[in-house]
Amino acid sequence: MTRHRTPTLEVREALLRAARELLDEGGPAALGVRDIAARAGVAPMGVYKRFGSKNGIVDELFRQGFEELAAAVGPAGSDDVRADIAAGMARYREFALANPAVYRLMFDAPVPDFGPSAIAMESARTAFDRLVVAIRLGVAENTFVQGDPVEMAQRFWASCHGALSVQLRGIGFVTDFEAHYTALVETLLRGISVDPTA
Repeated sequence: MTRHRTPTLEVREALLRAARELLDEGGPAALGVRDIAARAGVAPMGVYKRFGSKNGIVDELFRQGFEELAAAVGPAGSDDVRADIAAGMARYREFALANPAVYRLMFDAPVPDFGPSAIAMESARTAFDRLVVAIRLGVAENTFVQGDPVEMAQRFWASCHGALSVQLRGIGFVTDFEAHYTALVETLLRGISVDPTA
């Protein structure tokens, strides 16, 4: 009888699917090597062989999360940079609310002794740069005030992340979080606009 090995890529993808499912169901505490392996239907050694450690698989989930976020916010696509940013930040919120566990993994460092790799941080930077590019365009066309686009984007992102973190933790005191977030984005856009009334 001939035995067929499951291709390495298939095992890797199965482990990542299993880890993401466990993360969604039970948070970071559910990401035990044996639990991930059992959910994927492979031996625990499969995790170590393909990811080196539990933190290796966490690193890949971190990277995937930021790749998904970058795809969600998308590049600017119209001739109205303010509308592009508002739409992108709305999709940013949609991603966070649809993926609360992975969003927390990306931003809250909930796994002890885990630090993202340089490759994973590049994915985070790619997502961030979508906002930087849009703000740089707004500065160049005199829609936004002169300033460092990276610094401006960081303020923008930090503010939106803060609003989402409050909502995800259930400690906000507004009745309509969507309207609150939309108003926040508009306030931020007015704050960097040459003509705040436009």
